[in-house]
Amino acid sequence: MIKMDNNNNGRQPIIHFYLVRHGQTKVNRLVRLQGATNSALTVRGIKDARQLGRRLSEIKFSAVFASNLRRTQETADNIIQMNRFPDPPSFYLSDLKEFDFGKYEEARKRTLIPNALRALGPFQIIRTALGNHHANGLVDLFDGMANNIPLESSEELSLRMRRTLQAIGNTYEQDQQEHNILIVTHGLILSSFIESLDGSVPLFLIKNTNVVRIDYEQGKFVIRTKNFQGKKK
Repeated sequence: MIKMDNNNNGRQPIIHFYLVRHGQTKVNRLVRLQGATNSALTVRGIKDARQLGRRLSEIKFSAVFASNLRRTQETADNIIQMNRFPDPPSFYLSDLKEFDFGKYEEARKRTLIPNALRALGPFQIIRTALGNHHANGLVDLFDGMANNIPLESSEELSLRMRRTLQAIGNTYEQDQQEHNILIVTHGLILSSFIESLDGSVPLFLIKNTNVVRIDYEQGKFVIRTKNFQGKKK
């Protein structure tokens, strides 16, 4: 169980963001890239979302935010169904959507290696995989393979997430109360944002239904707890 401390001792109220990657989808199961593609959760994806909901069941969420894609909305719904405090207001934001892979949408991941080798060369790929910011490096690899078709850069992707969370945090700070906010988003944008805060993510990014708690106070984000393995309480 992820715990929190709601005693701010007179400080500026803290907004506790619980950032979750959506559950497994049909496209995930086929090991294909999934950015703008709208895919439903699998049975396993629903089961994992409800299991996470049980782990977070004692946390009273002031609001739930998900992207405008079906997989995040279904994940959020299944998490909240397990919560002791039902029916927080829900909002769907396009700014929480995943990186759009362009012509590589729904491509099999194993077929990308030859394309990447031809376009970028082996050394750049190895440097990206071994780098401290490999999620953001991955975004820029796709930008480099796009053949002059503009995709988001890693800086643009993480900044989109940062600005969205800042806007939410600033809104909920106004009533001088601490709030818990559930954010259900996607693997690459979430990994990119965490790296922008100098956090680390697994080599193959954050897994489905894993959760990271990030606190927001006076315009600053701090990574507090993370559970990349999705362990039970």
